[in-house]
Amino acid sequence: MMSGNPIHLPQAQYATARQPRLPLHRAAGQAMIRGQRCVLRTVRAADLPALYLLINDASLQGEYLSLPLRSEPSFRKEFDETGFLGDKRGRFLVTDLDDRLLGTVVYFDVNYMDGFEIGYHLFDPGQRKQGLMSEAVRMAVDYLFSHHKINRLQVVIAQGNEASKRLALKCGFSLEGTLRGNVFHHGHNHDSLLYSRLRADAAR
Repeated sequence: MMSGNPIHLPQAQYATARQPRLPLHRAAGQAMIRGQRCVLRTVRAADLPALYLLINDASLQGEYLSLPLRSEPSFRKEFDETGFLGDKRGRFLVTDLDDRLLGTVVYFDVNYMDGFEIGYHLFDPGQRKQGLMSEAVRMAVDYLFSHHKINRLQVVIAQGNEASKRLALKCGFSLEGTLRGNVFHHGHNHDSLLYSRLRADAAR
């Protein structure tokens, strides 16, 4: 689960590690998908220092997101092996139209399911309520159904995360039910809500 609220990005801490601006069309082919408000693209080597700090900073995970810390060697090893675009799991970057890093959309397989679970995380609260992440998620959904032989995408959302619920519904996901006590967060187990979208739903 990676559907946390947008959170404060401390600019000073990341000033020296933020990814450089690169030409939007430097990567060819399917390396990026351009929307009206944002770009969904693959991770580049130049992104790694800033991205590693952002995804490992517990203060940026917000009220509903709680992820374990990840070692830098394992992070770089996965990039070297798959470029974060593998058959079983992957990560897209969400940038603005000037290639500034805004957030990330991830996907990963669930061993009993014909599909992926996805998650999303917008780093900077100043960018929320602009439709950026909903556009990025829609582009990711279209890409995953187009390039993987899967029938289902799902997202798991904390019960109190109203913004993420609205985003899921806006992107065509349907509420399936409650996962009781499935997440351990801040010292307690919490229920989550399960939303899904099937391949057939995309054609409606």
